[in-house]
Amino acid sequence: MADRKIIASTLSQLKLELDFDSTAISQLQVVLFGFQDAVNKVLRNHNIKPHWMFALDNIIRKAVQTAITILVPELRPHFSLASEDDPADQDNIDDDVEPEDNSAHQSRAPPNTVHDDTVATSGVSTLSSTVSHRSHNAQHSVTMELGRMKLETKRLMEKLLAREREYQAVLQDVLDEREQEIKLLRIRSEHVDMPTSSVSQRSQSTASHGDPELIKWLRLHGADDDSMDRILTEDYTLDDLLQYVMRDDLKSLGLRGGMLCKLWKAITDYRQKPVCGALVSS
Repeated sequence: MADRKIIASTLSQLKLELDFDSTAISQLQVVLFGFQDAVNKVLRNHNIKPHWMFALDNIIRKAVQTAITILVPELRPHFSLASEDDPADQDNIDDDVEPEDNSAHQSRAPPNTVHDDTVATSGVSTLSSTVSHRSHNAQHSVTMELGRMKLETKRLMEKLLAREREYQAVLQDVLDEREQEIKLLRIRSEHVDMPTSSVSQRSQSTASHGDPELIKWLRLHGADDDSMDRILTEDYTLDDLLQYVMRDDLKSLGLRGGMLCKLWKAITDYRQKPVCGALVSS
């Protein structure tokens, strides 16, 4: 009974260390099933008398059975063994380890041992088959779960790659748009710069061929080169400007608002003065 308590305590501690993992406990059961055969192989390498071998085999077998029934209580019905605290069973163990001179016990020991071997072997075989089946089911379940996780991981990776490709496409579109905007700005900047130089050259050409009096009058009233060029391009003379040109005519030339107002005021001021016969500048 004390040995059973020790085995139970040890197995409880082992379960605790395994964190009650069913797969690990199943593997432990498989190890226990192979323990007896492993010990017997070692014992056969030593010069041990047959009756001692029977006794040791019986002790090891019962220890394995006890450990298994403690580890998996629901498997107890698979064993057709007497309880360890049964006096008759304890007597049988004592009979197995009696000296050789007890001939009566020697004659009874082998048959009992053979009978126990047959029953125990049948029980262990059945239990081994049951646990092996459970272990196989657990392994199959783990394999299926791993396969499912791999498929899910693959699906998520494909989704992530698809999203990344979408983001790259959007980013490329944005970059293309920015590049087009930069090109348009450059083209517009070139177009703005070109008329300026063209107007400057045209102003010099027009100023050299325009009405000198008109040029003088325009400069006197603060006309800039662009405004002068627009007026001189129309071949106006000073008399035309002061006598006949209307506000809409100046407006049609595209003069800036401030310059238009300034020149038109000078023209109206001149027209409101009495005519002295000769043209004078205001």
